[in-house]
Amino acid sequence: MRVKSFAIAAFLFFVALAFCQTASPQFVAIERAVSFENDGQTLCGILTLPETGDRPFPVVLLLHGFLGHMNDLEVGGTGGSMYEMTAEHLAGAGLASLRFDFRGSGISEGSWEETTFSGQISDTIAAISFLESLPEIDKRKIAVLGLSQGGLVAACVAARDVRVRSVVLWSAVAIPVYTYSALLGADAVGSSIKAAPGEPILASISWGGTTVLKKEFFDELFTVDPVAEVARYDGPLMVVSGLTDAIVFPQPQSGRIFIDYHEGPERLFLQNSGHIYDLFEGKDHLEEVIDESIQWLLETL
Repeated sequence: MRVKSFAIAAFLFFVALAFCQTASPQFVAIERAVSFENDGQTLCGILTLPETGDRPFPVVLLLHGFLGHMNDLEVGGTGGSMYEMTAEHLAGAGLASLRFDFRGSGISEGSWEETTFSGQISDTIAAISFLESLPEIDKRKIAVLGLSQGGLVAACVAARDVRVRSVVLWSAVAIPVYTYSALLGADAVGSSIKAAPGEPILASISWGGTTVLKKEFFDELFTVDPVAEVARYDGPLMVVSGLTDAIVFPQPQSGRIFIDYHEGPERLFLQNSGHIYDLFEGKDHLEEVIDESIQWLLETL
């Protein structure tokens, strides 16, 4: 009985210790603007580091979503954005991060119309190579975390680049042709099939407004399969899904499919929230997702 009681007490101690590592910041975050090149174009980002602590630091690449940028999605009542908050929490736990704009997004060079999944995968691999060149970064401990389309990209990069040590998918697109037919309209997807190479296609966005993307983006809805990619990755995988997600749906099936096809350490975290964790209404759901993700990263990096 004493042995069992001791074991339970020890387990609770280590759970509490892991929680404290994420819930109570241990380090202050410092940021600096950085840039790197891919295919002759400049990509811009923000590198966030713990101000003190043991260098080199493990690092997490933060990949933004469709039509987003590195400082997108303001969190209600905070004045900050989703990835600004995420970077600050990561640094508080002793983890560095790099958030950057894909080519054609935010302040990076390139044209939005030229955006493709494969281009963003290439940008992410270039970002990993950039991180490897920094003396502050432990190149043996690199993770990728992606939101929505950024999650699709993260799943593909994990399978294609052996330098990725751990992966976190937030509301990741699992079946592109299904998600983007709902997001951009079946008519736009259908018209792309008959379009000429390089032809721009106007699409109406489900949440309002329009966007223009070239045929090559729509072609990859049928040729890029993030679930098949993640099936070739056997490293640690965490999947986070909001049960009321109206962009990547149905849930929890769209999140669970990554787990079903993945072989290796894994975790599925479900939350009663939407695609971006109800962040416009406040920070509570997002902070829970961040803290759960940090705990996973501390365990797997």
